[in-house]
Amino acid sequence: MSKNTIIKIAGLILMLVSFIAFVAKAPAFPIESEKLLPWSVWFLIAVLINMVVWGIVMKLMTFALSIIWFFALIAAWVPSTAIGTGTVTELDWSDPDAVVEIGEGIFNTKGQCSACHTLDTSAPKGRCPDLTDIGVLAATRQPGLDAKQYLIESLYEPSNYLVPGYGSIMPEVWKNPIALTKVEIQAVIAFLQSQGGEIDPEPFDEPIDRADVGTTAEELAPLLSGDLEKGKQVFIDAACISCHVVQGLENPKAGEVNEDFEVVTAPELTDIAALNSMRYIEESILLPNALIVAGYGTVKVKANGITYEGTLVSEDTDKVIVRTKDADGTEQEHTILFSDFDEEPIDEEDIVNLTDNGYFTLTITPMDSDTPISGNIVKETTDTVTLKVGDETVTVSKTEVKKMMTLTDFDGVQTVGEHISGTMDDDEIVLMIDGSEESFDPFDIEEAIIMVASGKKLHDTSPMPVNFPDTLTVVEMANLLAYLSTLTGVTTEETSDTTSENPSEVTAE
Repeated sequence: MSKNTIIKIAGLILMLVSFIAFVAKAPAFPIESEKLLPWSVWFLIAVLINMVVWGIVMKLMTFALSIIWFFALIAAWVPSTAIGTGTVTELDWSDPDAVVEIGEGIFNTKGQCSACHTLDTSAPKGRCPDLTDIGVLAATRQPGLDAKQYLIESLYEPSNYLVPGYGSIMPEVWKNPIALTKVEIQAVIAFLQSQGGEIDPEPFDEPIDRADVGTTAEELAPLLSGDLEKGKQVFIDAACISCHVVQGLENPKAGEVNEDFEVVTAPELTDIAALNSMRYIEESILLPNALIVAGYGTVKVKANGITYEGTLVSEDTDKVIVRTKDADGTEQEHTILFSDFDEEPIDEEDIVNLTDNGYFTLTITPMDSDTPISGNIVKETTDTVTLKVGDETVTVSKTEVKKMMTLTDFDGVQTVGEHISGTMDDDEIVLMIDGSEESFDPFDIEEAIIMVASGKKLHDTSPMPVNFPDTLTVVEMANLLAYLSTLTGVTTEETSDTTSENPSEVTAE
């Protein structure tokens, strides 16, 4: 056998073996640990040999195999193209960057995370919190949980720990229709950890039992059904379109001044039905303050003696950003630390529902003590409130407390003490100050405030009118929901073309 024939056969064998090894993702050869000469390099060497030593027929076959190899190489460089289909079955933790890339692909495709979350603090606000630097910030979100534990809880049981200012709208991603596997969730967690933090490859136990718990997210059926076209007219006539944008639907009264309510910037509704359940949409109309989309609530904040009234742009663990508008229309954004909030007096009515009224700290003096207790509100019942005081939790009564009174004279001088007796309508007011009773003449007092406690508060409300249950009939509400159920990101013209061939009676599913 001639030397030339040996080279031909060796080149052909090397090409076939290296191609099969490349497709099978075999370890590098000859030194696996250092990844020297991966099989793609061996294949290229074999191709060059065969293109030189073989005739035209084998050259064509070699060229054809090279084309197949080239597309296989491109596919290997872009693992995310297969990620969205849910084909990830294992992760190679020896290459953390590859795991992060897989997690990023799932985040943007199958997981649908990017539909609501952003990864850029300068990007427009999403429906859910921005995740910039979440790899390190996650460790600060919930006391007692490290970053990885918090991320695990957030993906499996997202309603357990809500970021301030955001409601419980994130689905359980391990359930249908998203249905991420444990391996896919591991990859997403690695990607999130890479955002400013360190990747922890340690395996974890799922906090759920897939065998015992239904894997389909519960979807409550809508309460009403109605007519699509009539619902679109309700959307216009009820002035929803004045504040909410729907792509493809024009506002016939655009530019007109509405004296009945203030026109504000409200969330766009073009794809509202694709991102939320119909039960959520129905609740948003009937109870607009139940859950407010971040960046659209209005607040009144008192801090350092200044009152800020405007839009709550964002909120995190230590500060809020409030956008105010001057009389000339100039807008300003103010960053206000929670530590700078002023304590506001709490009367006997407000103390019944502290958290509902926006209070997050409380200063209260029990009846059997002369020392006030101050802390962050942890839990509240009808009769008691639990406070975080330093490293301890303290539960105090809401009713067995000392009433305090603040008297302000006409020079602005304030006097604070335990209220013993008297009001502005009586001949005298008696306060206990530093262990002794003192009397004050109401004639010398400009203002007297009785309070059972004080606290810092942040109470955002929706600018959306709350009278829709009164102004809309049951039929109009049903029609409006039917229209909103079609807003899945398709323009109004496309929706009309699609529905024109079908009956107008639809169910808002």
